[in-house]
Amino acid sequence: MEAVLEGPESGPLLSLARLMFAVQSEDDRTRTEADPTEQRAIAAVKSGDAGSYDYLVSKYMKRVVSIAWGIVRNADDAEDLAQEAFVKAYQTIDRFKPGEPFGPWIYRIVTNLALDVIKHRQRFRHEELTDSHHAARADRADLAAVSNELATRIDAAIESLPEMQRVVARLYLVDQFEHAEIAAMTDLSEGTVRSHLSLARAKLRERLADLYGVDNE
Repeated sequence: MEAVLEGPESGPLLSLARLMFAVQSEDDRTRTEADPTEQRAIAAVKSGDAGSYDYLVSKYMKRVVSIAWGIVRNADDAEDLAQEAFVKAYQTIDRFKPGEPFGPWIYRIVTNLALDVIKHRQRFRHEELTDSHHAARADRADLAAVSNELATRIDAAIESLPEMQRVVARLYLVDQFEHAEIAAMTDLSEGTVRSHLSLARAKLRERLADLYGVDNE
């Protein structure tokens, strides 16, 4: 299982530093969305060339799985949700607006599917509390194997946040989505996203005060 802090290609220490900075401050992020190959692939799929969909799957699968895992916290469920999201996107590709990037669309689909899983779990929270606790401990062990003690502490701190603060914090701090993107993915207003993030940051700074040299006394 990959570390939740960006992934091994960035290196755990670089990812940790990036996350520590993001917890403290609003950082401006820009990303390039234009991809002529992507647009040609979408047009081809709409024209009946199912094989062209492979390009979109290969380009976005890793991040879609990461988004799902950040919400449901289960590797098998994350893989299943990613597959389901791509199937749903393919089945509704005719609704996709020409010229727009595919990323925000597939991210919204998988986020909504993952949030549905969380809502379903809440109905059985009391019955599954013990199993969920053991599963969380197992995930911590996997994370520690590929990262370090500080990364584990930050991950645990994020996981301890209330549900929507946790979801928003992971999408913003870990997956590096912007406020507007998270609002679109979660069906929340941008103001609500900012509010959740502000509350999450305050709690994270409090719980990780020793890492920042902050005295909360």
